[in-house]
Amino acid sequence: MFGGENGDFISDEKGLLKDWKDKDPEILWKYKVGLGFSSVVESQGYVYSQGYSAGKNTIFCLDSRSGSLEWKKTYPCPIGDNYFKGGSRSTPIVDDGSLYILSHQGDFYCLDAITGKVRWSLSLVDDLGGIRPTWGYASSPLLYNDTIILNTGAEDGSIVALDSSTGKVLWKTGHYPASYASILKRRNLEQFLLFHAEGVSLHDISNGMEIASYQHKTRYGINAAQPVEINQNFLVSSAYGKGTAFVDFSTAKPKAIWKSSKVASQISTPVSKDGFIYGIHGQAGARSRFSTLFCMNSSNGKVIWQQKGFGLGTIILVDDTLVVLSDQGELALVEATSKKYTELFRMQVLGGKENWIPPTYANGRMHCRSSDGDWVCLAMSEK
Repeated sequence: MFGGENGDFISDEKGLLKDWKDKDPEILWKYKVGLGFSSVVESQGYVYSQGYSAGKNTIFCLDSRSGSLEWKKTYPCPIGDNYFKGGSRSTPIVDDGSLYILSHQGDFYCLDAITGKVRWSLSLVDDLGGIRPTWGYASSPLLYNDTIILNTGAEDGSIVALDSSTGKVLWKTGHYPASYASILKRRNLEQFLLFHAEGVSLHDISNGMEIASYQHKTRYGINAAQPVEINQNFLVSSAYGKGTAFVDFSTAKPKAIWKSSKVASQISTPVSKDGFIYGIHGQAGARSRFSTLFCMNSSNGKVIWQQKGFGLGTIILVDDTLVVLSDQGELALVEATSKKYTELFRMQVLGGKENWIPPTYANGRMHCRSSDGDWVCLAMSEK
């Protein structure tokens, strides 16, 4: 799923090589997938991502080791370039032999993950009454057991659960506009969290019933970075003058433990380790070059250190190392420590700009993808 197995952009995989003083990582393969912001997912020896070209979106399935094309599925879709490049937004998810993809127009497909054959499809707009948000559907669906949960933005039942094998509607509920952030399953509870244009709402995963909510609005209704779960609390962060709130969701009336205007994560989801939060502070546009990588104390919101030079990039945490991909395509390894900023390695791996797609690390391979569609796979394990 988007952000890894738990949707928290953290990988427990061991063996990431940190010492690159004598050489650069080997480029295993490259591939061109077209315009867009879909990240990469790996499963059972295959990797998937989607991109836009010439009036169509295409989902690609490649062999993860060689980069050879196994299959691709193309479908009509406009570019959707509303004040940015446009192209595909949502990251596919794969489970139990099925691949699920969503276009920014609202076309939803269930495909055979091995052959690419369409098993079923529907439109969030035409079939479910959804209302596309200003910048198109961007979130990835939540798959839990045999149920897919989507936020369609429909006025009557904006949260929809589908049978994953047939696409049949199981239940509808809610009234919130379609979100840019993906729906997040709580770790140890049968609940999910929806970060939408009006704030955060907590729901029962069996029927979508709302349990609690917390208001967190921005000027343009853009809440895109995933919330970060820490015990009974969630960190939510947005740009456009809103900032960050650390919200206690242990009661029926959630309240902020602290708020901060010093950190605002517009796109990249922060990661949590040992009581500290690491993320990208900044906003798209002319001032994105002033964005910073930061370390923050989760208990009080105090910023420990900041470092410029990544623009509005993205991060993941692999074991005890931050993997940072700048918005201009530089890949860096940084120690995940609150003591000080310590950079271990940096390498230019992609060109272009507005590279807001988080890297993917799986089985010793680092997948980096640009918004222009250049996909590079690097060997970065100790083996």
